[in-house]
Amino acid sequence: MQPKHTDVQPTTLPPASGEDEQQVAQLVGALYAEMPASEQSRLLARMLKPLGLLSLAAVANGTFARLWYRGEHDSGHIRLEDAHDLPSSDIVTLVEFVQQVSAETIEGVAGSLCSSPALAGSAAAAMLVRVLLRRLQARRATAPAGAH
Repeated sequence: MQPKHTDVQPTTLPPASGEDEQQVAQLVGALYAEMPASEQSRLLARMLKPLGLLSLAAVANGTFARLWYRGEHDSGHIRLEDAHDLPSSDIVTLVEFVQQVSAETIEGVAGSLCSSPALAGSAAAAMLVRVLLRRLQARRATAPAGAH
């Protein structure tokens, strides 16, 4: 459901900084390590979706391109064992890259995490959602009128 557009502008916050992006990447990496393999696979598929094969080859020494070939890439599915075997450092690298290509993809991760029963009590999930929502609010506040 889309929020109604009003003429009231939210409080202006600074746009996302490199520090915010690094914090987001680190939080997603920490959360990834806590997730069950099925949720890791879904999250990974969501983050890989906006990237082409060439981009995937450039991230984390081609780790994600290999996953793309082994998985059912047409359906966006990543094999559970492949998702589970990835180190958090590769996830952090992927998130940093995806943030440059599609900030909306990373912001969409917040919705996935909010609906995850496995992460409901995670402090890292709560912090990530807070940072992503703050960043989304800042972007909306700086968008031209009518672009909401």
